[in-house]
Amino acid sequence: MFSLNWFKSKKQREKELDEKIELIDSMLQNRVKCGYEKPYKSVKMVNDVLTVVFNDGSVLTKTGATREDFEDVRNSIDESEVLDIIEDDAIANERRKNEEVMRKNEALRKGIQQLKSISDLRVEDNVVYFRGIDRSLPQLMVEELIHLNNTHISMTLTDEYQSLKRFFMWCCLNPRAEVADKLYNFLMKNSFKITKQGFFAALRNVVTLHGSTELVQFVSNAYNKVKAIWKKNPDHYSVFLKDGAYTFVHENHLNKTVTCNECDGNGEYWNEDLEEYEHCGNCGGDGEYNEYDTSEYGTLVGNLTELYLDLPNRAENRFTDAHTRTFDIRIGRPVSMDPGACRWNTDDCGAAGLHFTSDDIHYVACGDQSVLVLINPMKVVGIGESKGRCWEYLPIMTVPTEEATTLLHDLDFDTLQLDDAYAIKELEGLTERAKEGFVTEAKKHSFNIPAISHTEITNIVESLETMRNVLSKRVTIVD
Repeated sequence: MFSLNWFKSKKQREKELDEKIELIDSMLQNRVKCGYEKPYKSVKMVNDVLTVVFNDGSVLTKTGATREDFEDVRNSIDESEVLDIIEDDAIANERRKNEEVMRKNEALRKGIQQLKSISDLRVEDNVVYFRGIDRSLPQLMVEELIHLNNTHISMTLTDEYQSLKRFFMWCCLNPRAEVADKLYNFLMKNSFKITKQGFFAALRNVVTLHGSTELVQFVSNAYNKVKAIWKKNPDHYSVFLKDGAYTFVHENHLNKTVTCNECDGNGEYWNEDLEEYEHCGNCGGDGEYNEYDTSEYGTLVGNLTELYLDLPNRAENRFTDAHTRTFDIRIGRPVSMDPGACRWNTDDCGAAGLHFTSDDIHYVACGDQSVLVLINPMKVVGIGESKGRCWEYLPIMTVPTEEATTLLHDLDFDTLQLDDAYAIKELEGLTERAKEGFVTEAKKHSFNIPAISHTEITNIVESLETMRNVLSKRVTIVD
């Protein structure tokens, strides 16, 4: 029941297919350009020697050509297609690579110029910045902003834009400059997902300490998948236990319409004393009313949101790490270690810090349970090729082993929905915590990347603070 597919809607997003269709359409449009001119003056074949004279007078020949090569050249629509046929594979591949780089750079240049119209952004010498911060955006993030700007009329109002902006703000507050500079590229390379408030979702393995974790797994999976896949409010669901199995039910299915027995469904009754009909107070004159009935679902365990928020207090919600067996890991409660005890390097394994990963969840045989965690970019201490380390993460749900390596790739699992409560806590005392982190780190390291000034820290925190009011209206914090 709680596999990822169970939660999916029937309508799947076929992003890759759409992109292929767009590419084919573009190619077809190019083929029917008005005033089309052949890319060569003449083409001839003598024995196995194919000779092409181009419009600029240049000549290329190919020895060992076939009749098929001759026909392909005649049907070519541009010079690059002719070159693909005439040139040997090594030269052709190198030329195609160079052409692709040139096309990409030109598209990037045009896209950057269009970003100048976005009030949030500042563009200088084709380098993009968020206003008030002198740290430039990585190219992959710029490319994503260009894509958003091309597909949305009001890009800055989209969740995707806000998530990128907040992610970059959190990165800038990370005192380890290498992390802030390289983290986004690392996440994109390894298919991590960024949340609405700028955190990112990752995976790690843990060791189960309690033998009965069924309720923890049920509640954490149901709560997060209702939010991330169904995009519904878990407040409106209740959890039940019947015949040893858990299930959850929407409140609409618990309220049943019944006929009022006070007025027999008439909405009024005969008052013997007054000898007249009176309005029925039991049903409000409707003749029927809603009755809360849970009988068919078994024993009520509790409201889904309340159960999830209470998970850290439950005895069965106990896990630890496989390496030291010292960490108290609970779904719904942050796990942390002393930042000063963490070590920066680019190794995938073997360095001090709390490890996380995406695709390579089975990278070591440590732990019997996979968990999905949220990580603040501000708290990352090291990144390797496919794994990273931080000094704090928030476990938000257990993940079935067979789902662990596919969960974060799934287009229907929308992590933008998962981090409201955590974001509010992360904003508490943020300015002073950020300044203290930079001061501490500056005493240990020197970086080539320009340091973030106190003024920039203030600007960043003010930008992040704008989400507090919105979040506070819909989030209940439970300590």
